[in-house]
Amino acid sequence: MESTETTGGLTRRQHLWIAASIWTLVGIGLFTMGLVFWFHLPYLGFLDTKHLGWGAAALSIGLLKGKIILDRTANRVIDRVDTLQEPNPFKSIFQMFGAKTIALILAMMGIGVGLRLAGVSFEIRGLIYIAVGTALMWSCRRYWVASGQDAAISGAKES
Repeated sequence: MESTETTGGLTRRQHLWIAASIWTLVGIGLFTMGLVFWFHLPYLGFLDTKHLGWGAAALSIGLLKGKIILDRTANRVIDRVDTLQEPNPFKSIFQMFGAKTIALILAMMGIGVGLRLAGVSFEIRGLIYIAVGTALMWSCRRYWVASGQDAAISGAKES
């Protein structure tokens, strides 16, 4: 890990910031929509034990999904960033994620669209959004930590 730059394209740190930003923003968006759908926020319509319990269950499932599935995905993407040589920034972002990760993202998007088209209730979709949003927010920390370590290494070399 001597050089943190790709030839003529984005730096390693820029790739990691892009990935972290995407996962963070999508995670926050899904989590927020999940809270709105499940708890009927901002009206605080359903803050009873049933809704709090199921909301906590969705949160727990999201943390498990983040730890078991999305952390491995993030680690794979972080490792792939070191091998990127594509000078075109848009192509390098697609190469950074790779086919498996892009397929996972498309599958999750497809499930969301399918649930909406199937007429699944806002409440059920809310629980799913809470879980998926939590998983993304949990795993985005991998990208932030990796980009921070990259900055620390660059700062140490400049000193």
